[in-house]
Amino acid sequence: MSKTAKLWLKLLVSAVLFASLFIFGKVDLSKTWEAAVHANRWYLSLGVSIFLASFVLAAHRWQLLAAAVGFKRSLIKLTQYYYVGLFFNLFLPSTVGGDFSRCYYLSKGTGRYASAFYSVMADRALGIAVLFLMATVGILFGPGGSGLPWQLKTPIFAGTFLVFGLLPVIPKLTRMVLGERSWVSRQFNESAAAVYWRNKNLMTVSLIWSVLLQMVMVGVHIAIGLSLGLTNIPLWYYFVFYPSVAVLGFITPSFNGIGIREWAYTYFLMLMGVDRAHALTYALMWLSLTTLSSLVGGVVYLAGHLRIAPEEVEKMQQTLS
Repeated sequence: MSKTAKLWLKLLVSAVLFASLFIFGKVDLSKTWEAAVHANRWYLSLGVSIFLASFVLAAHRWQLLAAAVGFKRSLIKLTQYYYVGLFFNLFLPSTVGGDFSRCYYLSKGTGRYASAFYSVMADRALGIAVLFLMATVGILFGPGGSGLPWQLKTPIFAGTFLVFGLLPVIPKLTRMVLGERSWVSRQFNESAAAVYWRNKNLMTVSLIWSVLLQMVMVGVHIAIGLSLGLTNIPLWYYFVFYPSVAVLGFITPSFNGIGIREWAYTYFLMLMGVDRAHALTYALMWLSLTTLSSLVGGVVYLAGHLRIAPEEVEKMQQTLS
C-alpha cells in the first residue's frame, strides 16, 4: 500500500471512530459543553502547563540515546525537534512524519541517517515499554485491578512480557535462529543500534527517565480529572487507563490516535462510574491538549526557521527504505 493510501486509510478510521462516538454513543452534547464550561480553570491550567513542560523530559531521554550513537546536541535543540515532530505528526503527515522529522534534524548535514533513526526508535520503544509496565503494575497492585475485564488485562500482560522478556534478548535470539551473518542479526549486533543492548547503564538511566516522564503524564491526567470534579476515580486507576489508552493509540491504524483514543478514554472512565458526558469531555480535553502541543510545535518550526530540504529528505528515504 502506498504512503498516500495508508494516510487516507488512517484518516478514514479516525473519522469513522470519532463520528461514531457521537452518533452511537448517546451523548448529550449540552451536558458535555456544560461540563467543559464549568471545569476548574486552576487544575486545567496546571495540567496544560505540566503537559507542555513534559517534553523537556522526553527530549532529555532522547539526548541520552542520541549521544550513545554519536550525536551531541543541546537539550534546547532536541526539545525544539520534539515539538516540531508533534506538529508534523498532526498537520503534515503526508510529507514528513514526526519520527522522520526528528531523525532528519538530528542527522542533518551528517549523512548518518540510520544512527539517528535508531535513536528515535529507541526513544519511542522506551516510552511504550514503560506504558506497558505501568499498566501491569496498576492492575496487579491497584485495589480494584483484579476486577477489570480479562479482555483488557490479557493484552497488557502479554505486551509487558514481550517488551521486558523478549526485547532484551533479541540480538542473541537473532544469532541463534537466523545465524551470525544474516541481515537481521547484523542490524541488532553490528550496527550502531547494538549500543542499546550492550550499554546496560545507559538503558537503566533512560528507563528511569521514562518512568519519571510517564509519572508526570499521569499527573496531567489527574489534573484533568480534578478539573472536571471526577473525585471518585481512584488514584491507582490512572496508572491503568492512561497507559492502556496510549498503547491503543500507538498500535491502532488511525490518524495520530484520534478516534480510538476518545473511545478508549470514554470506555475506561465509564467503567469507574463516570457519566458519559463527563467521560467524553475528558477525552476531548486530552485531544485539545495534544492539538495545543502540536500548534506550539508549529510556532517553534516557524520561529526556528527549521526548513526541511527536499533533497536531503529524499536521501534519507532511500537510506532508510
